[in-house]
Amino acid sequence: MAAEIICGLQFLHTRGIIHRDIKPANILMDSAGHLKIADFGLAVMNIFGDKKISEYAGTLSYMAPEVILLRKPYNTAVDWFSAGVMIYEMATGKYPFHAGILPGTNEKSLINDVPTYPKGLNPQARDLIVGVSRKTHSSNTAAKYYEN
Repeated sequence: MAAEIICGLQFLHTRGIIHRDIKPANILMDSAGHLKIADFGLAVMNIFGDKKISEYAGTLSYMAPEVILLRKPYNTAVDWFSAGVMIYEMATGKYPFHAGILPGTNEKSLINDVPTYPKGLNPQARDLIVGVSRKTHSSNTAAKYYEN
């Protein structure tokens, strides 16, 4: 399943499309058992090369830190981060960050925390998750954002 999600994102990104809302509810399975990425309502087109955007969009639990930080420009990396969160959930059955009930808890965790990995997790699965879900923000920017 992870391979099909990755192939789908590669297909979109080579065509300049950032989905911006990769999450389980937007991954569908067809009658042959293949996965399809759905719901392009937040997608942005014509994002090639070094071009970046900075609009706030997506589902908070799967948002990359640079989107949460608002004015931080981003590119297709935000889709990879979201895919990494999803693949972590598929591999472990758990959400990789702290999702508390207090306002801002999930945002702070997404920005500042590093997921822990179960001891029994396949090393290749761990490497894949770490590779696709790298955080590209600056911790100084995050700290400034949460001072207010």
